[in-house]
Amino acid sequence: MAARLVDAQAGGVAARLRCAGALCFQTSVPDRERRVARQLASLYLLTSAWQRINALPEPLQHDLRGLVGIALGKDEVLARLLQGGARPALLREWLRALMAYGGHLPARFLPNLLALGTRHAELRADVLSVLGERGRWLARLDPDWGWAARSEGREDRLQAWETGSIDQRQAALSTWRADDPAAAREALAQVWASEALEVRVRLLGCLTIALGAEDETFLESALDDRRKEVRLAAQAMLAMLPGSQLRHRMRARVEALLQIKRPLLGRPSLDVMLPEAVDKAALREGVGAAAHPGLGEKAGWLADLLSATDPRVWSERLTSTPDQLLVLAARGDFTHALVRGWSSAVARGVAPARELADWIHALLGFWLTTDNATRNQYPREFFSIFGQMAPAALHAWLAAVVGASPRGWGPPEQPLVGLLMKVADQSSISWPAALSREVVERLLREAPAPQAVQWTVRSALDTLSFVVDPPAVAGLEAAWRAGAPDDALHQHIAHFFDTVRLRQTLSLSFQEPA
Repeated sequence: MAARLVDAQAGGVAARLRCAGALCFQTSVPDRERRVARQLASLYLLTSAWQRINALPEPLQHDLRGLVGIALGKDEVLARLLQGGARPALLREWLRALMAYGGHLPARFLPNLLALGTRHAELRADVLSVLGERGRWLARLDPDWGWAARSEGREDRLQAWETGSIDQRQAALSTWRADDPAAAREALAQVWASEALEVRVRLLGCLTIALGAEDETFLESALDDRRKEVRLAAQAMLAMLPGSQLRHRMRARVEALLQIKRPLLGRPSLDVMLPEAVDKAALREGVGAAAHPGLGEKAGWLADLLSATDPRVWSERLTSTPDQLLVLAARGDFTHALVRGWSSAVARGVAPARELADWIHALLGFWLTTDNATRNQYPREFFSIFGQMAPAALHAWLAAVVGASPRGWGPPEQPLVGLLMKVADQSSISWPAALSREVVERLLREAPAPQAVQWTVRSALDTLSFVVDPPAVAGLEAAWRAGAPDDALHQHIAHFFDTVRLRQTLSLSFQEPA
């Protein structure tokens, strides 16, 4: 075989391709040599394709370079996912693997993925990262795909901003905001008065990109908007803005309401006074705007004031750690209002997650140990912090919490299982192998438990199937099948392992050499 390939060198790429391709299918050639020939044929084909791509215009070069590797079969998994109606989590994983691989979506899948991105907003960022020039061109042909019709050109961006659909205008303003925050804000201010109320809500959200002190004046004016959703969005952004006047005013209103009493004898206590009244200025800034089920009116006002105040204020002012403050809060009469306010402050992003790590860990620990009525005071948005935490820090914290829990996860540990599911919903990468294996082993151990626990096990495995490490977990399937009874739970666990194996196939398809 080597001699024949050497003889083909003089014939150029075409001759080498013909020679290697012929050897691939000759039954007289040993299997090992045929495998080598297939690899050489692939290499020569890619080399030739690369040379031809380099002669094309730059935008097409960029697209086609990314498609070369995908043409070798990487898209087979995507075809399976689309045909099987896969959940967005699996599609997101494939898209992110493609981005890491350096490729773009094959042309035949562009309409499907654009339609999916239109239906599932959580997929849009990942679709955009691998859409390519052809995909962006196609997106401009359908108004429903306007979210993907982004262009780097200044003229195209201005045209989209002035005449495009709401999706196109929002996309244009977002990219403009990232490039030139002041100019984007000024463009919004110029049309603000003429925009429909529902459009204002969406466009105002673009200011969260590169949010800075220069935006405060405009956001303050939005506090007087007729639409409640606009006012709430402006309030939230001003609460996120360090040094904003709204934050100073909220702190001044609430600072005197919390005090620690430290008697000579006995335990310290947290003394809480509720606001007596709310004036027009406080109403304008969001006090009393939100509903707080289970809280009285004045307790709700306290929660609103706390939600716009950096919780580190209380650690410093009351010289207590977050854990200590939560212990004191649990002993008093206003536990729910305090927990609601502090957890809402974290959820609103009054400071980056890395700066609030002590408060986040304290609130999570308190959530695990408290009662359901108190857990219900945490806003749903609070758990989005898992998506903001550095993966290494989050995984280390999870490993510590799981390691400290009892070996069996019966009814008392169901809050921990619920918390793991919330983390999984916000995870963007697979969990470490050791953590994945430990969590799944514990859940499988509880499979024969009472019906109420079985329901939790089913839900947890369904959620965790998209974030556990496939190689670490796939090895547990054989032992489980050997001892698993053929009952109602069997199908759910089998589906879990099917999803894990599909994810492993997905990962391996991008690890194969081109």
